[in-house]
Amino acid sequence: MASRLIPCMDQMMAKLTTLKPRLQAVTTQRLKPMIIADSRITGWKLQARRKRMWAASPCCAVCGRLTEYPNGFELDHIVSLYQGGPDTDDNCQILCNGDDGCHRKKTRDDMKGR
Repeated sequence: MASRLIPCMDQMMAKLTTLKPRLQAVTTQRLKPMIIADSRITGWKLQARRKRMWAASPCCAVCGRLTEYPNGFELDHIVSLYQGGPDTDDNCQILCNGDDGCHRKKTRDDMKGR
């Protein structure tokens, strides 16, 4: 029985070596890596910025609603980081949050323009 399998295997191997590849290499373009996380502030520096900006102006920059510290607002980038905006105080604003908040609306509008 083993002698019958060997010729069969030889035939299969011959077929395998003659088959053409079915996939073609596609020219690919490398995407530029996102470096937002490298330049974005986090931790205590971010919390200090949130408190400093809220203390300077505790109202939403869009609708003017008074926000609560620390959970009643989002620190929003005027020009989004993914659009090349800097992570600086000058590019940040206080926006109210929640289901009907201005931050959610602005984020939705920013994503539409992406």
